[in-house]
Amino acid sequence: MEDITLKAQGIKTSFQTSEGKVVAVNDVDITIREGKILGVVGESGCGKTVTALSIMRLVPEPNGKIEEGRIEFMGKNLLELSSEEMRKLRGAEISMIFQEPMTALNPVFSIGYQMKEMLKLHRGMTDEQATERAIELIDMVGIPRAEKVIKEYPHQLSGGMRQRVMIAMALSCDPKFMIADEPTTALDVTIQAQVLELMKDLNEKMGTAIMFITHDLGVIAEMADDVVVMYAGKVVEESNAISLFHEPKHPYTMGLLRSRPDMLEEGEELQSIKGMVPSLLRMPEGCPFNPRCEHRMDICVKEMPQLIEVKPGHKTRCWLYDDKGGK
Repeated sequence: MEDITLKAQGIKTSFQTSEGKVVAVNDVDITIREGKILGVVGESGCGKTVTALSIMRLVPEPNGKIEEGRIEFMGKNLLELSSEEMRKLRGAEISMIFQEPMTALNPVFSIGYQMKEMLKLHRGMTDEQATERAIELIDMVGIPRAEKVIKEYPHQLSGGMRQRVMIAMALSCDPKFMIADEPTTALDVTIQAQVLELMKDLNEKMGTAIMFITHDLGVIAEMADDVVVMYAGKVVEESNAISLFHEPKHPYTMGLLRSRPDMLEEGEELQSIKGMVPSLLRMPEGCPFNPRCEHRMDICVKEMPQLIEVKPGHKTRCWLYDDKGGK
């Protein structure tokens, strides 16, 4: 069996709002294998980013709280570490590429300054060593004139270049695990392809395990070894990528696949999933997908189904199946 880099079990994260408490992530299990890419997919509001922030221990306090769960990384439960221990771990052993690089990069410090601070803190480098490593990283992610770029500020770079800088920073200390939260959002198609190719290449060469969050199934097909599908704060399906695309089990996953334009035959009409993701303040009884599901049964509106293995390595949360994979 392949080694596991990170294993999250039973994660439950909630937020206090002006309208009351909402549970954004509820009983979520995530397993990332060593040197592999796990794709986490779902519509906006499904809990993908909150799951990532929970793993990184970056849920904003005091309104946000990780109520339950266990996150094992390198033999440690991250939820039991002190804030200081987590600070030492972030950037060094685990790192994250955020959705919007302009808000993740500090606008008042140069690119080089921000990169060198990480290298000095986590690797104990001198200023000269850190400068040399920063130039090497900028060059590695395909940004030209690296010696000049490290002296520039975030606003002087294009969106694609800022995202590459974020990737370089995330990889600067050779982390064993990295979270990429929709890293190609707001980039044009050409730059998207280049960033994806870069991340795939770095994963293969450096062996970094990656949790890749996106709403784009096309990206998942290209990047992921394993896939987790989330809906309304819960995992509704998980399997290896080949099995998920060829034999989707959950009606939500089937709907997502049918809504991909590149899956259509010529002249075929594009389909969509009716309705919207439910509000966390007004979750439906039973299965949260039941108001949108074309296979809804009486039990679906009464009880929440369990996540069961319907075939080896393929799990789904749906009343359509028994634990032997039959309908």
